[in-house]
Amino acid sequence: MRLNDILDAVSAYAPNADLDVIMRAYLFAAKAHSGQTRKSGEAYFIHPIAVAGLLAELHMDVDTVAVGLLHDTMEDCLATQAELLSNFGPEISEMVDGVTKIGKLEFRNKQEAQAENFRKLVLAMAKDIRVILIKLADRLHNMRTMEHMSPDRQRAISQETLDIYTPIANRLGLSRWKMELEDHCLRYIHPDIYKTLSEKVGANEAERRAYIERTTATLRSQLAERAIVAEVTGRPKHLMSIYRKMRDSNMEYEQLHDVLAFRVHVADIGQCYVTLGAIHATYRHVPERLKDFIANPKSNGYQSLHTVVLGPEGRQVEIQIRTHEMHRIAEVGIAAHWRYKEGHLALSRDDLNKIARLRELFEAAQEVTDAQEFLETVKVDLFANEIFAFTPKGDVKFFPQGSTVLDFAYAIHSAVGDHCAGAKVNGRMVPLRYVLKEGDTIEILTKPDQKPNRDWVEIARTGRALSKIRRFIREQEREKGRAMGRDLLDGELKKRGYSFAKLLKGGEIAQAAKHFSHKSPEHLYLALATAQVSMEKVLLELIPAEDVHKELPPESANPFVKLLNRITSRSSSPVLIDGSEDIMVSYARCCNPLPGEPVTGYITRGRGITVHSVLCPQIHSLEPERRVAVEWHKASKALHTGELRIACRNRSGMIADVGIVCKGLGINVGRIEARPLEDNKGVITAEVEVRDIEQLNKLMRNLEKIEGVIGVERVRALPQG
Repeated sequence: MRLNDILDAVSAYAPNADLDVIMRAYLFAAKAHSGQTRKSGEAYFIHPIAVAGLLAELHMDVDTVAVGLLHDTMEDCLATQAELLSNFGPEISEMVDGVTKIGKLEFRNKQEAQAENFRKLVLAMAKDIRVILIKLADRLHNMRTMEHMSPDRQRAISQETLDIYTPIANRLGLSRWKMELEDHCLRYIHPDIYKTLSEKVGANEAERRAYIERTTATLRSQLAERAIVAEVTGRPKHLMSIYRKMRDSNMEYEQLHDVLAFRVHVADIGQCYVTLGAIHATYRHVPERLKDFIANPKSNGYQSLHTVVLGPEGRQVEIQIRTHEMHRIAEVGIAAHWRYKEGHLALSRDDLNKIARLRELFEAAQEVTDAQEFLETVKVDLFANEIFAFTPKGDVKFFPQGSTVLDFAYAIHSAVGDHCAGAKVNGRMVPLRYVLKEGDTIEILTKPDQKPNRDWVEIARTGRALSKIRRFIREQEREKGRAMGRDLLDGELKKRGYSFAKLLKGGEIAQAAKHFSHKSPEHLYLALATAQVSMEKVLLELIPAEDVHKELPPESANPFVKLLNRITSRSSSPVLIDGSEDIMVSYARCCNPLPGEPVTGYITRGRGITVHSVLCPQIHSLEPERRVAVEWHKASKALHTGELRIACRNRSGMIADVGIVCKGLGINVGRIEARPLEDNKGVITAEVEVRDIEQLNKLMRNLEKIEGVIGVERVRALPQG
């Protein structure tokens, strides 16, 4: 693509556009990238030109197209934000800075990097939604030109694209980009499957093209007989869609029927329904495959009628019916709603955010500081299929499939969610766990004394609800921690003959808090309770060193053990753990201990006690003085997550058999994935919820009895994020 192509494209949809900003950006970027090459050996400047071209295809404003040209100048060419500000003004310089910052972070591991990158993407979108459109165009062109990278790098980038970028493209309504990104991901993550499907789809291309031509002509003619003027097109479904259908239905390619999709574009909504009636009057349809996204649009704005019929020549096909405007929105998503003045965006940032309908993501990104928790919080909103439900006044609300009454309550208002005690669904009383069904009418019931608790984290599904519940619980835990830290400091001072009240009144404790960079004594108490600062160092700030170090009775040598036992309302040591996530107890991901296994505790800096298996290699490399004795609470009924890796023959029904064995033992499967290997073998990875190690071992023995299973092993480290 050349500069003139971009200018022509912009002029076509924005005739009065100020093209000068694009030309200046072109010259600036060409100079900045001079001499740089890509891995293919081509001039690097090919990439920003292509990104700008993709943005022009999306009918973006001139500022966004200019940023497409400039997006790598700060990261790869050392151009400064001040230079961009001077040459292009604040709006363009801020967008370039937003795109640049997303990729400039360093992390301890890949999981943390992916989670934090995703959070940064969402925060950047909250500031200006166009930043993510530029990043999507950047990723799309990189995916198109990845053949010169190593296979490992191709897989890593493709997996990140599938995990992060394609769900966002879908949320923004960019169906064309989403489908292309998914097909590129399939090509690099499952190259053998991609090659096989490409060959099978291509093998009958001539016959398929002929059928599409005959069918479009037939449909057009049949609709014309009913005075319906329609544009009819046909296409094969994209490869990732075919692959998912094969995987989900456990069928071979040859067994699939509706791999062809036809689109009918008409003038208005009334014609959409007339057309649907005409098609159903002519061809037998599959009732359960009829979807009305016109009356109930998807949350990304998508509208269309979908039906599957036994079409011409007796072949099963999908037909999508929409207006020309609906089709435009389906292709360019959020950008279809924007208004331009002389080619510049004429909407405020608040308008952009309202159109994007991503407010809940933005709120969660700002409220959750832990990136992996944020990714866990919002992934349901991005990945799940949607349903809709109504308020008593008839207002429609959209939710991910599997959402509950509690999610509905938080969608109304945070205060309604916090005090939700139940609901009436279609006039019938239901509990908080009730899973919403499409078309339900929900009336939320509240109580003033009701408040969130940890069980609610297991009930809620949406990012908004989860972030609000976790925020409430964290604040409660902080209060609890502050009280514990205060008690702990009070006790240690008393043992040494000092008055906590006098030191607090005299300002010494406030001064000590300031010394450790805490805003107030309350922050210092929390730091003590969570071991972010040592008791010894705090005491040294408050009283003479000789009193800090004087010999104390043996039972007070480790105040953390006493404190932790007080937290859990138990007086004996070692510390008892019962599977609940208290403020002071967490479970090490490096060894993933289960009840019934010997364990030991480690006092961390900032997360209380972390429980490790005594066989964990990592625990033996940590400071021995911070280890404490712990043991499982025998009365606990809490469930723990274990992960299994199952080596097996790659045969039909294997995953179903694994599920049957788990169900027979009353074990819930949280996640299950399958990966094909060479020689007709495969690996199934399953996350299961078990009471203890004995139940996990029993499950492993039963899985080994399944026909085709080669071996079952426990995966010690749980996946991050």
